[in-house]
Amino acid sequence: MESKKVGDAEVRLGKALVNQMAILLKTSQIHDPTNVAMIQPTERVIQTAKELMSIEGELTIELRGDFLFLNEMKLKVDIEGFVSFMYIIDEFKKRGIGSVTFGPGVNSEEVKRFSGFFASIDLKNANPFEALEQLLKRSQVANIAIGPFEESVENDGTEDPFQDSKELAKNTYFKTITAVTEVMQSIKLKQAASLKKAKRVVQSMVDLILQEDSTLLGLTNLRCHDEYTYNHSVNVCILALAMGQRLGYNRKRLSELGMAALFHDLGKSEIPLEVLNKPSEFTEEEWGIMRRHPIFSVKGLVRLKGINDLAIKVAIGAFEHHLNYDLSGYPRLASKRPVSLLGRIISIVDCYDALTSSRVYNRVPFPPDRALRFMLNKAGTAFDPILIKIFVNAIGVYPIGTMVLLSTKEIGVVYATSPNVINSDRPKVKLVVDPLGHEVDGEVVDLAKADPKGSVPPRTIVKTIDAGKYKIDVSKYFL
Repeated sequence: MESKKVGDAEVRLGKALVNQMAILLKTSQIHDPTNVAMIQPTERVIQTAKELMSIEGELTIELRGDFLFLNEMKLKVDIEGFVSFMYIIDEFKKRGIGSVTFGPGVNSEEVKRFSGFFASIDLKNANPFEALEQLLKRSQVANIAIGPFEESVENDGTEDPFQDSKELAKNTYFKTITAVTEVMQSIKLKQAASLKKAKRVVQSMVDLILQEDSTLLGLTNLRCHDEYTYNHSVNVCILALAMGQRLGYNRKRLSELGMAALFHDLGKSEIPLEVLNKPSEFTEEEWGIMRRHPIFSVKGLVRLKGINDLAIKVAIGAFEHHLNYDLSGYPRLASKRPVSLLGRIISIVDCYDALTSSRVYNRVPFPPDRALRFMLNKAGTAFDPILIKIFVNAIGVYPIGTMVLLSTKEIGVVYATSPNVINSDRPKVKLVVDPLGHEVDGEVVDLAKADPKGSVPPRTIVKTIDAGKYKIDVSKYFL
């Protein structure tokens, strides 16, 4: 039991150190090492580093491929820490850094020098790693050492993450959040933005959804209250791709649909933060501002580097996703016209993810099955009646992430839908609570298949359970 506590502490402190290093290095990009703004991030890095050294006796943050390790323990990215993780990974790679090791005598002066050199090193240098290493040696930074990044570095007995579809899906998910964040922040700053990086990661998502959609769909259960807009945008992209796959779209059309879905809320970057993050109900005036975000999206897309067919499709999806099937939504049109297929698809997946998410002004999300029932009641008015049925088929009668009570008195989380429509009410379920009420890390059972040994009675779903009422974080089962 004691070793588990130590392990939990290492994981928590390791993630904290990555986040604090990201804050320190970002601060050093705009402030001199002697600036008062550097004091707090420096001290936090030292404090966390020393806490970790008191457990392990040594401390190395290492970059292997696209993953960070604390000594030999892989640090799993979670939804709250993805921005810091992606920043450290990208900045390390730019400088050819594969590891940073802290010695027991590390002090604030050394940390400030390291961060200052890190920020000021010329990235156009033929070998920025060697230049940084020399600066550290000449400045007698004895308790911080760096190692070179090796693209083909082995995992020393750990699995190759890129051979594991779950790890690859998570990596792609977080890269997509980074890509949409960069574009939306550029739009907010009135800067020209490019969709090239986003297009690459969406194409990776297309490949994953065509191979096996359950893994990606499971990641739509990841929720980040503070980064809702970006998190929501990626979830909407995945859900739209699942629908496009059911509609028989080829790779090119799936990529276009994914891009349009990813940037459907681009205009929210223009909404004042005091409105966007308001914790209480909106006034009529504030709703008026919120309802303008589809128009802001189109204006933002005009500032993109190169307006082409893809940018036009993204603009259509962004403008239409709140129009409603019967045109009762917004923005109001001067003359009525049918909503495009692109707009009708994004409208459905946008609403589903919004209903099942905890937002600033809606802290209590709908359970997945209740969200579907709510939406089915609006077929023919808010939603295309045919497409809403296709959507239910795509995500299942019991969507991935739904918590269910089984006939065996076990509780499980729907882990994957059945590929056979006939068995849509019998998905694959991960067992998380045993019949006695104890939380377990159970197996994944396929409710559509009988136990070959006949030792376990056939499991069936008795009812769904609202995970929110029991304060259960379903997302942890998909990380």
